Amino acid sequence: MNLRDVCGELSISYATGKNWVKLGKLIPEKLEGGVPYFSANYVAGLKAEISSGKNSALKSRRNKRFISGNGIYNSYVSDGCTGKREVDRLLGLLREEEISLTLEVIGWIVGFYAEKLLGDGRYSSLVDDLVSDRDKAMAFAKLHPNLFDLDLIYEEKEDILGLIYISCKNLGSRKAKGSYYTPSAIVKRVTAPDILNLTGDSRVLDPCCGTGNFLLQLPEGTEFENVYGCDIDSVSVCITRINMALRFPEADPEMIRAHITERDYLLWQSPMRFTHIIGNPPWGYEFTDNEKQALKQLYRTASATSFDSFDVFTQKALLDLKEGGELTFVLPKSILNVRVHEPIRRLLLEKTSIERIEYLGDAFHKVNCPSIIMKIRNTGKELSTKGLVIDDGTRSFTIENDRTVDAGNFSFLSTDEEYRVIEKIRNVRAGRFLLNNADFALGIVTGSNSEYISGEKSSDNEMVLRGSDIFKYRYRQADSYITFKPDSFQQVAPEYLYRAKEKLLYRFISSQLVFAYDDKQTLSLNSCNVLIPRIDGLDIKYIMAILNSGVAQFFYEKQFDSVKILRAHIESIPIPYVDSDIQKKVIEMVNRLIVAPQIESLYDDLDNLIFDIFGLTKDDIRIIRSATDGANRFLPI
Repeated sequence: MNLRDVCGELSISYATGKNWVKLGKLIPEKLEGGVPYFSANYVAGLKAEISSGKNSALKSRRNKRFISGNGIYNSYVSDGCTGKREVDRLLGLLREEEISLTLEVIGWIVGFYAEKLLGDGRYSSLVDDLVSDRDKAMAFAKLHPNLFDLDLIYEEKEDILGLIYISCKNLGSRKAKGSYYTPSAIVKRVTAPDILNLTGDSRVLDPCCGTGNFLLQLPEGTEFENVYGCDIDSVSVCITRINMALRFPEADPEMIRAHITERDYLLWQSPMRFTHIIGNPPWGYEFTDNEKQALKQLYRTASATSFDSFDVFTQKALLDLKEGGELTFVLPKSILNVRVHEPIRRLLLEKTSIERIEYLGDAFHKVNCPSIIMKIRNTGKELSTKGLVIDDGTRSFTIENDRTVDAGNFSFLSTDEEYRVIEKIRNVRAGRFLLNNADFALGIVTGSNSEYISGEKSSDNEMVLRGSDIFKYRYRQADSYITFKPDSFQQVAPEYLYRAKEKLLYRFISSQLVFAYDDKQTLSLNSCNVLIPRIDGLDIKYIMAILNSGVAQFFYEKQFDSVKILRAHIESIPIPYVDSDIQKKVIEMVNRLIVAPQIESLYDDLDNLIFDIFGLTKDDIRIIRSATDGANRFLPI
C-alpha cells in the first residue's frame, strides 16, 4: 500500500501521513525511489491498535472514528420520552452479556420491538424487510431473553426504534459516514408551523431520512400520500417505513415502500418536484474517487478539489424544488463563511431567497461543530435579504432592507441599525487596508510539541509564545522554550518574518481580536501568528491600536462570527489614514499600555480617541458598545 492508501485507511490527511512517517509513527516496509510502501497486514494491525486504544501514539482527533462503544443517544428523543429509560436498560444488558452488535443482531432487536409496537400483522411484511431470517432471530431471542423484555409502548412522534438503532451502532461507523443524528428539539424546530407551512397539496421530501425522525414530526393533517423519504442505509429505510406505519396507520404497506426508498439521492433523477424539502444532510461524507468524479459531472458544488457532502445535497435539493418551494436544512454554520463552501453560496445568491437562519451552537452529541437551521425559498431570482429572520440564540430580528451580499461571506448577524454602523466603518474617509499591504506568517508547526518544546530554559533554546500568552498590546513571559531548527519542523515561515525588527503577534483561535507588539524577534507557535503591516505613513503601533479597538471588534464580530482569526478577516478591517499628530497621541497611549497594562481606564480613553478617528456619533458608539460589552477584553492585568 502506498502512503495515500494508508491515509485513506486511517482517515487522516496526506500531509498528516507524511508527518507521521517523518516522526516514525508510521513505519514503511520498504522505500522505492524514496517513496514509502506499507504492508496491508501492518496497516490492519495499526487500525486494530488504534481502535482498542493500545496504540496511544496515534491517539488524536483524526482517529476518533476508531473509538467503539455503545451509548444511548439521549437527545434524539424528547426529554419526556419514557422509552429512553428502557433503551438505556437494553444497552446495559448488551454490555453485560457482551453481545456482538452486528447490523443483523441490531435488526433482530429493532424488529422485535417494531412488531410489538405495530400490534397486528398488517405491517408484518415491513418487519420482514428488517428481519429476513426469522428462525435465526428466534434462536437468538431464546439465547438472550432479557434483551426482549423491555416495557416499550408507542409514543406519538417519538422515534424509539431509531433510538435503539443509532444507540447500538458503532460510534466510529456513524462518524465515518457523515451521519450526525438530529436532536429531537431541532427536528421539532424545523417542522414547527412558523417554519414548515404545509397546505393540502404540499409534497414533502426528506432526502436523507435516516430512521424517519423529521417525517414523524410532520404536523397533524399531513396525508402520507404527499410524504417521501430516502436514504442509502438499508436498515434506516426499513425503520422509517415502520415508523411511517405507526405515524400514518391508514397508509398501505406498498405505498409506504414506494414512498420511502433506499437510494443514493445525489444520483437519483427524481420524476417529480417537491414543495418542501427538509432534513439534515450528511456532513463530511467520505466519497470514493469514483463517486467524486460522478458528482463533479452533475453538480457545480462538487467541481472544486475539496467539497463537502452537505453542499452537494443542498444543490440537489434546490434542483428538486418547485419554483417557490421551500428548503429547510440543518447545516454546519461554516456554510455561511468558510471558503470551501463558496460555490453553494454563489448558487444561493443566484436563485434563492434566504428566509430564516437560526443559530444553534454545538447542537449535536459529542460533535464540536456550530450548526444552523437555514430556510431557503427557490425563487429563480437574485437573493434579497429583505424579510430575512435571524435568531442568534439570544435575540431575534428581521432584516427590513436589502443589503449587498458577497459569496465570500454570508454575514447576517447585524440588525439594520448595526449594519448602518458597519457600513459607516467600512467606508471611513481615507480608509486603508492591510490587503496587499502586510506580511503574514503562521507560527511554527513543530509536528510534535512534546519532542521540540521544553519547559526549561537552556543555553541552546529560546522562549516561544503560544496564543494563550498574547494579550492586547503585550505578551507575557512564557514558560515554553524551543531550539529553532526549521528543517525539523512540520511547517515554518521564513525566519526573517519571526526576526522582524517590529511585528504584531495575534491569537489565531479566538472570538476576540487580540494583537500584541514585539520588537524582541520572539518565536511563536501556530496558535500565535505574525502580522507585519506595511502601509506607508502609518506606524505599526497605530495600526495595532485600531485592530485592538472596540470599533474593529464590533466590525469583526458582526462580519465574520468566527473563532479563528483569519488573514482575510484582518485584511478587511478599515484603518483610517490620519496625520502624524493624531498618530502620536495614539502611540503615546499604546506605549503607556505596553508598560502599564493595569491602568484599565487607558483602554477606554484609547477607544474613545479611535471612535473620534472613525467619525462615529454618540448613537453609533452606543450601538457598538451595546454589541460588544461583556466580551473578554484579554487585558494583561
